[in-house]
Amino acid sequence: MSRALGPGLAYGSAAMFGVTATVLSSRKMIAYNLAQNAIDEAKGAARIQMIADRYADGPLHKKMHRHVGEELKHSRQFKELVPATGYHTRDDPVDEKATEEVLDFDDELRAFICRVHSIEIRSWTVLRMYQHILKQRDFPDLSDVALPVLDDIMQDEINHVLYTGQQIDEWLREGAELQDVFGECLDHTNRETWQDVASMTSWLAKYYKEVLTDHSAGSAAVELPDSRFLVGDLNPPVTLT
Repeated sequence: MSRALGPGLAYGSAAMFGVTATVLSSRKMIAYNLAQNAIDEAKGAARIQMIADRYADGPLHKKMHRHVGEELKHSRQFKELVPATGYHTRDDPVDEKATEEVLDFDDELRAFICRVHSIEIRSWTVLRMYQHILKQRDFPDLSDVALPVLDDIMQDEINHVLYTGQQIDEWLREGAELQDVFGECLDHTNRETWQDVASMTSWLAKYYKEVLTDHSAGSAAVELPDSRFLVGDLNPPVTLT
């Protein structure tokens, strides 16, 4: 766990908080974040269900299916928050290639739970940042609507970190061979997050005028950043109106 909580932790750094706060200073970028989070939650739910149905049984299977339901609930909650930013999503036809990419997935159960745990720690940390920033009430009407929803999502995120962590602890007590896999998952998530911070910073340097000033909904679109968690996987793309 020292790798997850050590000084090199990207998603607990001042740099991460600064980039997140900058992005969330724009209603437009908050809208993109909410919409992309809705997509990512649904994608995550699909993959958790696939692995649960293929390889898990007993209590773990039940916990993973509860996780699936909560991820789908979060997807709906994030999408329903978008109008509070002053923007709306447009439901374009489903991208079949993107759907195939989500479903064309497999993993060993224990390694998958390690990956999920590392990502859930990051999600919990980033969600705490979102709450802190929105509590500053730069957009009071948005904060009033969003904060109760984020509080509800936070309770689920805590449970996700807890049950995956308990399961990994149980496996590690049975044998230490999982330790290297677990460490690699934590390192990968941390490295990926540092890359995202760098990507977002470079992107803001190029587009800060367009995204940090809230132009009218009809303004020209900008190329979205290649970032997996601040605005999601970007596949399929989100169209705001």
